[in-house]
Amino acid sequence: MLNAVIEMKKEGKIVVIGYDSGQAQMDAIRNGVMAGAITQNPVGIGYKCVEAAVKALKGQTLPKTIDTGFFWYDKTNIDSKQIAPLLYK
Repeated sequence: MLNAVIEMKKEGKIVVIGYDSGQAQMDAIRNGVMAGAITQNPVGIGYKCVEAAVKALKGQTLPKTIDTGFFWYDKTNIDSKQIAPLLYK
């Protein structure tokens, strides 16, 4: 999608929103080609996984669905202490 927007010279005319992270997405957000993206929470995923494992070992009932969270990031918070550790390059 990013390549198409750039090749068509539609930067700033087509709003691009992504999911997850990666170097291309992070560069596009910093350069203004992409408005922002939603990222998973790998720290939260790890925490909830261990928490569920401990509960399972104790014989406790686990919920059918475990919400591990997500975050919106854009130019304003991409380098913040909350968001930066969640992104991969």
